[in-house]
Amino acid sequence: KYTPATGPTAATTNPTAGNLLVSSTFRSGGYTVATLPAAGTAGRRTHVTDALAPAFLVAVAAGGAAFTPVGDTGAAWVCC
Repeated sequence: KYTPATGPTAATTNPTAGNLLVSSTFRSGGYTVATLPAAGTAGRRTHVTDALAPAFLVAVAAGGAAFTPVGDTGAAWVCC
């Protein structure tokens, strides 16, 4: 049975659905563009530390110094 935690900094996982519920801010590890996992699982999100000229919903490119959130569309990692 899944029972979510409560409180200002609670974080729980639902192993049945594979979800993470966080009710506060959190810090996750990031990647360089070259070390991103292969795209193909739509809905994943992370960030990169070396994006070049990031633009919303455009495939992320390496070679810059921009810290940029990215998402996996199932076909490519795009800036978001």
